Amino acid sequence: MTSYLARRIGIAALLLWLVATVIFFSIYLLPGDPAFIILGGLEAHPTDEALQAVRSQLGLDRPLVVQYASWLSHLTRGDLGRSLITGRPVRRDLSIRFLRTADLMVPSISIAAILGVTGGLLAARARGTILDPLLSALPLLGFSVPVFVVAPILVYLFSISLHLLPSSGYADWSDGAAQFASHLVLPVAALVAAPTATTMRMTRSSALEQLSLDYVRTARGKGLSSARVMRRHVLRNAVLPVLTVLGLQIGGMFAGSVITESVFNWPGMNLFLLQAISQRDYPVIQSVVLLASVVFVAVNLLVDVSYAVLDPRIKYS
Repeated sequence: MTSYLARRIGIAALLLWLVATVIFFSIYLLPGDPAFIILGGLEAHPTDEALQAVRSQLGLDRPLVVQYASWLSHLTRGDLGRSLITGRPVRRDLSIRFLRTADLMVPSISIAAILGVTGGLLAARARGTILDPLLSALPLLGFSVPVFVVAPILVYLFSISLHLLPSSGYADWSDGAAQFASHLVLPVAALVAAPTATTMRMTRSSALEQLSLDYVRTARGKGLSSARVMRRHVLRNAVLPVLTVLGLQIGGMFAGSVITESVFNWPGMNLFLLQAISQRDYPVIQSVVLLASVVFVAVNLLVDVSYAVLDPRIKYS
């Protein structure tokens, strides 16, 4: 197990280095000049001398390989650089934005896991009954309606029509738990639909596969109730592929939260990324994308390691 874990961590580190390299060099394919934007753009009519001075100050006039080596050296020390627009350390601003995105992601993935697994098990038990078509249609609905459709519908229903919840914005914990929760409900509801549908569908398929095996018939033949068989035997054996799907959903939810944060004006890391792209703020763009990659790789590494904990039959060499 130790050698497997060390090997997986090494592969994850190599993967993150490759991702960081691709991020750094691909960012310079974006059109536009940060120095031109900093000096006010077309309205300010900056001179060539002023543009060159800003590029020199920011180090943008150095060879690309030199910039890459310097950036990588600072990155290994946890230094993400400074914003080209505000001049503030990216690490400080990004840590605040990341925690706000985590406020969306943690409850969303938790709700998706609970609803998806529970709904999938119910759908598996209801196979062949009158509830089967209804429970099978719910994941299809979740797949079919994207976030950019769900979010405006929720705003119209609960904010404009019923006046129950705020349509956008963010409230900190210091503003009170009620204010924080009221601003959180609609973004989480919009974000949770697709991963819940995916988890429910995978749980149903995995549970149905387990229900067809001999050990389930043996357990029922011994007099165990269907609920006990499902809870103590089927769920444990069906959970591994569900964990894989949930790990992959993290990346999908980061992508979906870009739209969610934009619609609900939630000041998280993805809205931070969109603003940085519009301003050609290279250090911010690089840092946000790299942090999202780190989270995705770390979550999937934890999923891999958790297999051995949940299923002792799995052995790693």
